[in-house]
Amino acid sequence: MKAKKKLVRLLMVLMVSASIFSCSDGEDGAIGPAGPAGVDGTDGVDGQDGTPGTANVIFSDWIQQGFGDEPIEQANESFDIEASEITQKVLDQGVVLIFGRNLTTVAEEVIVTVYQLPYTFSFNSGNKQIEFRHSITPPTGNKAIGVIKIRARELNGNDLEDDVTLLDEYRYVIIPGGAPVAPSSSGKSSNVDYSKMSYEEIKAQFNISE
Repeated sequence: MKAKKKLVRLLMVLMVSASIFSCSDGEDGAIGPAGPAGVDGTDGVDGQDGTPGTANVIFSDWIQQGFGDEPIEQANESFDIEASEITQKVLDQGVVLIFGRNLTTVAEEVIVTVYQLPYTFSFNSGNKQIEFRHSITPPTGNKAIGVIKIRARELNGNDLEDDVTLLDEYRYVIIPGGAPVAPSSSGKSSNVDYSKMSYEEIKAQFNISE
C-alpha cells in the first residue's frame, strides 16, 4: 500500500514538472512585414505677413523755428536745419518728411496741431496766404552735412509780419530705402505714398515718440 502511494506521488510530481516545462517560452518567431505608411497630416494655415521693418527710420526732436525777430517786413524768409542723417542715398532711394506744428493755449490747455509741409494758410478770403515749404541739400564738398531749408512766403507779396509763428516747431522723419517709401522729390515712387498720410498715421506706422 505504501509503495502504491509513493508511485502516485511520483506520478503527480512528474505531471507538475511536465506542465511547468510546457509553459516555458519558446524561440521568437520571425519578424512580420512592415505595415503601410500612415496618411500625411494636412498642412497648417500660413501665418500673416509681418509689418515692414522700421528699425532704420529716423526722426528728429521738435526744433524751434528760426525765422528771426518779428515782425518780418518782407514777403519771404527762411532758416536752416542741419541733419547729419540726410545723405544722397536717402534722397535717391528714400523719403524725407517735414512736419510743422502750432501750439495754441486755450483756457490754460495747450492745443497742438501738426501739418506736413508744404502747407498754405489762407486768411481774409484768400487776400493773405502764407506758404510753408522746404528744400533739402545733401552733403557736398563745401557742406559736410545735410541741410533742410524751411521757407515761409506770403503768396500775395505782403509782408510776413508775425505770421511765421503759425508754425512754432519743426521735425523731420527720414525713411530710408529699406522700408516702403513714398514718391520723393526726385520722382522715384513706391507702393506707399506717405505724403498722403496724416502725422498721426505716420507716428503709428513707425512708432514715433513725441
